[in-house]
Amino acid sequence: MQAKTSKENRFELIVIGIALLAFVVGLVGHLAGASFANFDTFGYIAAPIPLILAIIAFVAYKIAASAED
Repeated sequence: MQAKTSKENRFELIVIGIALLAFVVGLVGHLAGASFANFDTFGYIAAPIPLILAIIAFVAYKIAASAED
């Protein structure tokens, strides 16, 4: 079993930060979509959230893949 390198540790922390960012974006989208106020503005906030989360996940995947080189 091999120990992680400092590069792998650094990229792991970056991916964890990106995961926290994705959680916050998803939470904001959920709260905007589930709002009792039902303003159109909340729909404009909630609608692109799946696309934004997909982009964040793709970036996190690419960063994690680059750490293995």
